[in-house]
Amino acid sequence: MATQYSQNSKYSWEQLEGMMANLILSQKETEKLLTRKFQDTEKLLSQKFQDTDKKFQDTDKKFQDTDKKFQDTDRLFKELHKELGGIGKSNGEIAEDFFYTALEHTMQVGSLKFDYIGRNFHMKRNNLEGEYDIVLYNNYKVLIVEVKYRFRKDHLHDFYTEKLKVFSRLFPEYSKYKIYGAIAALTFEKDVKKDAENFGFFILTQNNDKLKVINKKDFAPNEIK
Repeated sequence: MATQYSQNSKYSWEQLEGMMANLILSQKETEKLLTRKFQDTEKLLSQKFQDTDKKFQDTDKKFQDTDKKFQDTDRLFKELHKELGGIGKSNGEIAEDFFYTALEHTMQVGSLKFDYIGRNFHMKRNNLEGEYDIVLYNNYKVLIVEVKYRFRKDHLHDFYTEKLKVFSRLFPEYSKYKIYGAIAALTFEKDVKKDAENFGFFILTQNNDKLKVINKKDFAPNEIK
């Protein structure tokens, strides 16, 4: 049968067997090559996915770091604001302590002498409310002292137009007294001293750790009406 086949065929049986073997071997090699290429492609894709995921993670970490920096910056601003507020309050308290101690020692401003001194007079009566830093008084006159570390024009305006005008209504026991005003500060905004003197206020400041009245020599205080 094999001999007959080889006579009628271009190839002999042995040749066909060899060709089949080569075809099978080639197919196996192709499968191995395809499998290896598939594995390489899968490995490459997996690596790219890992790299992409790492980039996303790195980007997310950068966003988190940036967000943390914003939070830290915001916290620092809040702490700084709080600290600066504390410094301002401390300066105000230092100024008030100085003027209260100095006036308690002298019990006198210019030609006006007093028997009593008080601090932080606060009163709320009906729809009115006010607080007064330092108040000196005797049996017939009162001196109200507004204290600031740095006295500004708006401080002076509020003191003159609001706080002094309602004092006798908040404290009616002093309604028949002669009431005078004074401003006290370590520094003054431009024109504050001139305007205060025009209003008839004593002007007090610190000079070499001592209390100093810096009104003009011919100054005469005005009684608050």
